[in-house]
Amino acid sequence: MKVSITQIGNSKGIIIPAYLLKQCGFEGDVSLEVKDRSLVITSLQRPRQDWKEAFAKSGAGQEELLAGEFGNDFDQTEWSW
Repeated sequence: MKVSITQIGNSKGIIIPAYLLKQCGFEGDVSLEVKDRSLVITSLQRPRQDWKEAFAKSGAGQEELLAGEFGNDFDQTEWSW
């Protein structure tokens, strides 16, 4: 895809089509860096970066079992430890 570099105030920029941003998962801030004379745009958000906090808020991982104990006589008498 060919795009033109445009004057934006004292800087220059390009318009990135929304469908490309969506395909890349870019939202909010991104990182820009130059590699081998190419401009590389990378998302600053990492997949699952907020999962730990969401997991803690959900109450999952609590010591209390939701369905009670699952043990049975077989577990107590047939298994050798």
